[in-house]
Amino acid sequence: MKPTTVKSHPKRSEQKRARETKCKILNAALKEFSAAGFEGVSTRAIASTAGVNHTLITHHFGTKEDLWKAAAEAIFDTYTEQSEKYIASLGDLEQPQRVRELLKHYINFSAEFPDFHRFMIQANRGDSELLNWFTDQYIKPYSDSELDLLKQAQKLGLMPRGDSLHVRYLFMGAVTSIFTFAPQFKRLSGTDPFSKDIVEKHIDYIFTIFAEKDHQA
Repeated sequence: MKPTTVKSHPKRSEQKRARETKCKILNAALKEFSAAGFEGVSTRAIASTAGVNHTLITHHFGTKEDLWKAAAEAIFDTYTEQSEKYIASLGDLEQPQRVRELLKHYINFSAEFPDFHRFMIQANRGDSELLNWFTDQYIKPYSDSELDLLKQAQKLGLMPRGDSLHVRYLFMGAVTSIFTFAPQFKRLSGTDPFSKDIVEKHIDYIFTIFAEKDHQA
C-alpha cells in the first residue's frame, strides 16, 4: 500500500492546466505543512516542491494561511469521500462486523494517507488562531462522528471501557505510530510499514490490543 496524494475539487470551468497546477500546489503544501508546520514552511518552498512559480500560489490560493486552510479542506474532503464510498460498499452487514470494518477502514486510510495525521500533529504547534479555526471547522465535527463509532465499539467489546475521548486518542496513537515514524520503523525492521502484509498485521495487532479481554478469542 503506497501513500496517496489528495485531489482538489475545482470548478468545471477551470482549464486543465490550472486544475493540474492547483493539485500540484495542494499536494506540495500538504507534504510541507505536514513535515514542518505552518510556521516552518514558506510559500517559496511549497512552490519549489510543486515545481511551479511561487506567484501561482497567490494567484490560485491567496495567502499562506489561505493555502494552509485549503490543504486542510482537501485532506478532510478526501477522508470524507473515501469513508462514504467504503460505507456504501458495506451493504447490510450486522452491526458488530460493520463497526469492525469501519475501524479497519480508518486504519487503512491512515496508511494510505499518512500526511492526514502528520498534518493534524503539526496543527497543534504555532498559530493558535489557525488551530482554533481547524478545531471548529474539522476536528470537532469529525471527533463527534468518531466518538459515536468508538462508543459502539466499546459496547461490542472492540474497544476498552472508559472515557471515549481518551480512548479515541489512544486508538489514534496506536493506529498512526508506524506510519508517522515510517522511516524509523523501516530502518529498524527492514520492512515497509505501508506494505499490504504489514498493514494487515498492524490491523490485527490493533484489534487484539484494544479488544476487551472478556471478548477476546
